[in-house]
Amino acid sequence: MRVQFRAGTDRVTAAYPSLPPRLKKCAAYILEHPSEVATLSMRQLAARAEVPPSTMARLARALDLPGFEAFQSLYRDSLNRVSAADRPEAVTAASPLDQALDAYQQAAVSNINTLFDHVDRAALERAVAALLGARSVVVVGMHASYALSYYLHALAAAGMANWRLATRPGGGWADLLESLGRDDVVVAITAEPGTAATIRFARQARALGARVVGITDRRTSPLAGCAAEVLLYPVQSPAAFPSHVGAAVLVEVLAGLAIARSGRPARERMDRLQGYRQALGEYWTD
Repeated sequence: MRVQFRAGTDRVTAAYPSLPPRLKKCAAYILEHPSEVATLSMRQLAARAEVPPSTMARLARALDLPGFEAFQSLYRDSLNRVSAADRPEAVTAASPLDQALDAYQQAAVSNINTLFDHVDRAALERAVAALLGARSVVVVGMHASYALSYYLHALAAAGMANWRLATRPGGGWADLLESLGRDDVVVAITAEPGTAATIRFARQARALGARVVGITDRRTSPLAGCAAEVLLYPVQSPAAFPSHVGAAVLVEVLAGLAIARSGRPARERMDRLQGYRQALGEYWTD
């Protein structure tokens, strides 16, 4: 079930008819994108709504609140309540197997539901559009996120020939940076505490004009600060390590939407590759 952000939404809805035109424009955007109030800064939200940041502060005061932070807290409280309710119990050495399995199931299902309930749909649409319009797409991720970057590349490259995976033969990615420009997209994946190499690559790519799509677990991640589009995934886990189940689903969604919207060329490429793999004996046939 999607979070309704009831406290903030009810207040904006009640005030909307009596707001002046500029504040009404701001309020209309917020009613359509409530999750952004909880996750974006005042300046970022104002840019999305195409109004000056001061308009956000004026809207908060028009709602009888002292400022934007108080307004934002109404939306963040909704997310915090969901997060606290869904936090799984830790699995320890003393945990019976059934209890441990229940905890892992709860975490996995909760992370997937939270992903779909809270994903920034507007950012996802913009990310897919950027991928489809890119001259080239580079996917980068390290440590645990390398598996996710490899998976995303494997899925997307099956249908689109302009995707590349940032691996580190010889220890460097300079050759990938050298070719990046305004027509290119970088998909960078990292979770807390954040892989330094991934964040540095994303920042340099942005400086070169490439559009960065950041896949991470928190809005305050250094990766989020340099990404044009930020796609968040939950990492709740009963284990000593964070869960990447939500990230794997998000990667599938991103690749699936890009391939589906690529249409016939992507399907034809997938068919050709399948034929080549069969001809090369890549699949077990016994």
